[in-house]
Amino acid sequence: MQKILYYLIAGAFHLWSRLPLAWLYGLFRFTGWVIFGLFRYRRSVIARNMEIAFPDDTPEKHKILEHQFIRHFMDTIAEIIKAWSIKPEELRRRFEIHFSEEIVRDLQTGQDVFLAGAHVNNWEWAVLSAGDQTPGRAVGIYKPLSNQVMDRIIAQLRERLGTRMVPMGQVIRDILTTDRSASAYLFLSDQSTPFTESAHWTDFFGVQTPFVSGMSTLAVRRNIPIYYFYIEKIRQGFYEARFTLLVRDAQNYSPEEITSLYSKKVMENILNQPACWLWTHKRWKRVLQY
Repeated sequence: MQKILYYLIAGAFHLWSRLPLAWLYGLFRFTGWVIFGLFRYRRSVIARNMEIAFPDDTPEKHKILEHQFIRHFMDTIAEIIKAWSIKPEELRRRFEIHFSEEIVRDLQTGQDVFLAGAHVNNWEWAVLSAGDQTPGRAVGIYKPLSNQVMDRIIAQLRERLGTRMVPMGQVIRDILTTDRSASAYLFLSDQSTPFTESAHWTDFFGVQTPFVSGMSTLAVRRNIPIYYFYIEKIRQGFYEARFTLLVRDAQNYSPEEITSLYSKKVMENILNQPACWLWTHKRWKRVLQY
């Protein structure tokens, strides 16, 4: 049954992706009106998140930002659907990754790197593009979904242009593999974690918030440099990714210090284009204080 379901869902995505992107934008803008307008999907979550992040803004400003987010979010869904069939050259035109000289030098000299990002703008295009544009081996780190069918479908999409997807629990095994080229490991660690005891708690928009500790802990243990990557939306359907060094000698920091530095970069990224973060996520459902 799961095999049949897989082919039905994957087939539907492939068919939809053949539509022109402009059509997909229109289709999903309407879908967004139904989901968020009529059914009010997660509107209370979005509103609460924005109140926490921007407590000094007026309700009117929150409403404007909320509508901007919904519009951007549905455009992102349309672009993710298009990712099933978009040609590499078209994706390179729409999503440009500008690797710093430091990253290129690290990879060329056999040094692994961690690329830390957030769910800002089109993170799925970032993972997909990494396999085609990284001057080395691109590895996306992810938490497997409980739904095996959707987990397989999403992994297949992300690996379409060469990115290798590795579950978080298998990262250290991949790092210790010797018969491979230097790798760029992509982490998106800005979402909530249920494992609050092992999480790193740090300030995030004025609230003590738990962050996944895996990336920071691994970086310190293996002394791997970390770069934060900003994804900037230039206009509808066009993005640029740029990098800034987070830490060079990770062993000179504690994992908690690295997580704190990371959270500050995420906040900077969000404040630059606040409508482009994933506000539907229950980021502050586990907090020490409001």
